[in-house]
Amino acid sequence: MEGTCILTAFSADLTSDVFLFRVQNYCEDCKVKVSKVSNGMSKELRRNDAIQPGDEMELEFTGHSEAIVFYRAMDERLNYITLKNDYMTHEYQDYMIFGQQSLGAKILNLVNEEKVDKTMKEVCTAAGHQLRFRCEQGQRSTSLVSEKCLKHVLKSCYKNSSATVLPIMNPYIERKVPVLASSANWLGSLNVFRTKTNNAPHALFVKPEFHDTGVIVQKPKIRQHFPETWLFDAIVLERNGTKKITATSPDNVGQWALNSAYWWHGRASLFPGETKYIQTSKPIFLEVDMPRNVYVNETISPLLTVTGVDLVKSRETLVICLSELPRKVCADQGANGNKGTTYYMKVEVSRSSPIQSKYLMMKFLSPGLVNMTVTLKTENCETGKILDAVRKQVEIQKRADTEEYYERHILNPSKPLVTAMNDDPGSTSSKDTKMITFSDQHASTDDSETINTLITSNVPDTETVFSFSITLSKFLPLHDRQTTMSMGTRFKRNGLRMLTSVIRELSVVLYKFKKLKLSGFTSYQMEANINDLINEMMQFSNCTSRKDPCAYSEFGKPQSSKDVSILLTSIATSLLCEADVEENRVLGSLKTITAYIPRLGSKDFNEDLSDIIDVESTGDKKYLLVSFMYQVSRDCSSYRSSFKNMTRSFGKLHKYFYQLDESNVKDGRTSAAIAFMATNATAELMRSDLLSKINKEHPPYWKCSGYETNRIDKLKRNNESFRRRRESCQVMVNSFALSAIVTAYAEGTEIDWDRLADWISEQQSSDGSYGSPLTTLVATRSLYEKRRRSVEIAFNDHLEVTIRCKGCPEKKVNVTESPIEIHIPTNIHYVTLITKGHGKAVVAARIVATKRPRPKRGLTQDDYYPVHLSIDQKVQDNFVHQTVCFNVTNPTIKTLDMFHGTYTLFSATPDQLYFLNETYTPINPTSSALGLHFILTNIRANETICYKVALSESKGGKNIPYKSAPVPIRATHPVQGLVGMLLIAHPDVPRSDVVVRRRRHHHTRTRFVRRIIDESAVDTVCYDGGECSCAETTCDVKCNKCHLDDSKDLRNLLSTPGFFGVRFELTSISSSLMNGANYTIYDGLVKDSNGIGAGAFELSKKVRVWLRSCNVGCTPGEKTLKRDYYVLGHEDGLNSDSYGRQNYILNHLDRFEESSYACQSLNSAITIRY
Repeated sequence: MEGTCILTAFSADLTSDVFLFRVQNYCEDCKVKVSKVSNGMSKELRRNDAIQPGDEMELEFTGHSEAIVFYRAMDERLNYITLKNDYMTHEYQDYMIFGQQSLGAKILNLVNEEKVDKTMKEVCTAAGHQLRFRCEQGQRSTSLVSEKCLKHVLKSCYKNSSATVLPIMNPYIERKVPVLASSANWLGSLNVFRTKTNNAPHALFVKPEFHDTGVIVQKPKIRQHFPETWLFDAIVLERNGTKKITATSPDNVGQWALNSAYWWHGRASLFPGETKYIQTSKPIFLEVDMPRNVYVNETISPLLTVTGVDLVKSRETLVICLSELPRKVCADQGANGNKGTTYYMKVEVSRSSPIQSKYLMMKFLSPGLVNMTVTLKTENCETGKILDAVRKQVEIQKRADTEEYYERHILNPSKPLVTAMNDDPGSTSSKDTKMITFSDQHASTDDSETINTLITSNVPDTETVFSFSITLSKFLPLHDRQTTMSMGTRFKRNGLRMLTSVIRELSVVLYKFKKLKLSGFTSYQMEANINDLINEMMQFSNCTSRKDPCAYSEFGKPQSSKDVSILLTSIATSLLCEADVEENRVLGSLKTITAYIPRLGSKDFNEDLSDIIDVESTGDKKYLLVSFMYQVSRDCSSYRSSFKNMTRSFGKLHKYFYQLDESNVKDGRTSAAIAFMATNATAELMRSDLLSKINKEHPPYWKCSGYETNRIDKLKRNNESFRRRRESCQVMVNSFALSAIVTAYAEGTEIDWDRLADWISEQQSSDGSYGSPLTTLVATRSLYEKRRRSVEIAFNDHLEVTIRCKGCPEKKVNVTESPIEIHIPTNIHYVTLITKGHGKAVVAARIVATKRPRPKRGLTQDDYYPVHLSIDQKVQDNFVHQTVCFNVTNPTIKTLDMFHGTYTLFSATPDQLYFLNETYTPINPTSSALGLHFILTNIRANETICYKVALSESKGGKNIPYKSAPVPIRATHPVQGLVGMLLIAHPDVPRSDVVVRRRRHHHTRTRFVRRIIDESAVDTVCYDGGECSCAETTCDVKCNKCHLDDSKDLRNLLSTPGFFGVRFELTSISSSLMNGANYTIYDGLVKDSNGIGAGAFELSKKVRVWLRSCNVGCTPGEKTLKRDYYVLGHEDGLNSDSYGRQNYILNHLDRFEESSYACQSLNSAITIRY
């Protein structure tokens, strides 16, 4: 026997049992040699040798001639996260025995594996509890029962005693030695490290081979790469049976398990190689237990751990220092605004107590990606020797209890004005749904080159507005200004997401890139993004390089013909052809599409498209599908030479268009799709029909007719869902129609198609999408088709926009390709833009405010969303046990993409997800730093569905419940978007945080009050409007230093990204007591600003500078009003309040100077732009 075997046993009463096992394969010549490379020379690691992070390693594999070697090196702690065995170990192995069963291997009838497993765990755990303080080192066994029992025994023994031993899977240690791990591991809450033994304190470190005093000692590097898997690859050995590879060790401190497996021609299975253990060590090292994702205004306590493995002295005093800390992150660095001394952050380690820990209070103030570097030094932070440095990257997420409102508008003085919307009678008022509205009017009848645009913020005064900004840019910028989507925005999980989500994102990037190429430009970043998205899209197919027939599925690789979606296969194939990919990625799906054509004529045709587009009738579904399939033949025409009879195969679709009965086409989207994608004759008839129904007075030119009249009232009960579906339908109808007109060159002169293109562009969301994935595909393509067939006229050379608002100084902006962002005071509801000149510009308004619990008076969450969510949660043994139930009231929703958020410093895995309804099984459950993701299909309306999740708390940092942000549970539909959401807070949030706020008309609502100011050690100052600034290290501001200034150094500083200089005229002085600290407040009007970080002063000319009273040298005598003052600082510290002022708290890195003769260099650097 060889490889994987199945043993079947039968009894006389016809019962049977199946046993799956692996036969041990052994290869005497299959070996791996691990060496460290130093100064060009390699030295093989001995049994007790160790390396340091960043060392260059050489791996030499030896085996059969031209054998394939699969190898991996992973953090050895992963072996103890689960009790499952590793397939690469030397043993007879059963993958599934006593574990979760699958269709591949079952134990039936004869053995109750669950009862055996439960009894074994109870007995072996009890045995381990009795062995406290006498844990014995176990030996490997070929018996799975013995192996599993031994692991239960050791785990129980270690948990209930202070003894720690080396894991049993390390064959190198021959004697019983206590070994400690570098961080929390499977043994529980013990903080241990692996690279030090009490019997041989220096045994695990590489001794220097040469004692050359001339060798230059390298400076300690910053450790920032901490993977769980170091190596994972496959190689082919040379003819002599050897192969060398080199690799640099990551920054982890601990132990790596290097496994390998060999295969060569003629063998039926893999031959596992020997396991090598590579120790990575540092004499003294620092660990930072920091979450990768946090939320705005959260306060957490990350754990900083110092471990002294090889101490020179019996006791050493070290200090933990923070450097490169951006101002959007506020950490407790000292008392009363002073930077902490050595005593404040010191730790003492000794040989008897080699591990010491400290908690650091931190608060995160604004969203973005930040790097935090923590260093370990001797003596003090200024002059001490660096022993270790760790850099952590943290993504600060927007809070779930805030909402961003975004609207686009085209400024075009030379075009007629849109005065009304072409809405259908069943639509809802835009005033009830849109928080930002635009209205245009000409300045006068004589001035046709000037247009006034009123931007109205409809956010109620009862809601807190955190920011209000507008962005101006040219309508068609030539250069790529797209920002990279964050993890939260892109909503990408560790595993697969739905195919339609990938199609939506790919459509935006692909057609933006194709428009860019029309102007003769390119973007390598966009090309790379397109390539990544195409590779991700291919994961939803069973296509291979062999060009066999293949197809796509919504939820992953199709396992059977029932999983195949021919519409998604057609759409994906068109996108691949539009991206001009290799033919082996296209030919397989082309064969599947052509093979499907005969099925279109079957009487029982009823393709389910509900998860792609909400089309009602069978006739509409059929002709929509036929249109997309026929469009594939056009988009992929360049592949005809590689696909024989492609024209003839797709020509079979002609008869369906020739037999078209217009009376069976009831959906306007289908009519417009036929007009764009059908055969020439049929498309011409449908274009004529579209033009006969056009309302050419103002866009949108066609209304949505996608819903049956008798269903509108029912859908209106789900107001938000219906509004989104209606808007998406309206965009799709007009986009299809625009593409149909411009591709046939049938524009004529009576209708202004530019206005329709502008209207479509205005419906775009901040991420470039248009709601549903299919609508995004159609809209982005229509704008590309319009651009491709239009003559570009460069008449945007001079377009001036004047910004006016009450209480704001007037600002004039010359529109350029570079977007200009202007911040508006958060208490402003009306902003007027006066646009003058020739050309078009895009204005985007963005408001961030508290999330509305109800869309309008009288509605609850259940009225707002068609998926009703509820939760019950309790805390037990460092776990938060949550039971979530939901009910779907809309019968069109049969598929949901669920996201279950986890609190900061908590995590959950798919194994901790359990459905109470046996009929539902989650698809592709995956976990990320933000929460759990899974998909549900075949959902029945008005049925309660419940599941349970257990959130486990991190053993490192501390979670402070009432300072943690609420997290969402979101239900998303592929077509309708967000259809359900519930904000949840930690169950330990005090009841005092829950208040009832009375509103007008005697309506009440209960909500959690966000604690803007935390009673903690982190000093912050918060302003009217909700934004906060860090007030740590606000003493020792640099003042009276003008006589030391150098003009060149000042210019270099202001040319550094983020830094700014400002000269302001002092208008008033006041004082304030904030969180026990006294501040002198200087209010002034900005006269000049300079530097890359000075953009915040473009509109707001008011500045408020906060100076803490501890800066005694900065407040000599009385400050004179109407006198000029200077500030040098960083834009991260600027925050606007509800009055439009820019607030800035001075800290120890900033300059604050009064105008004087000595400050001439500083004045010139700020007032003169180079």
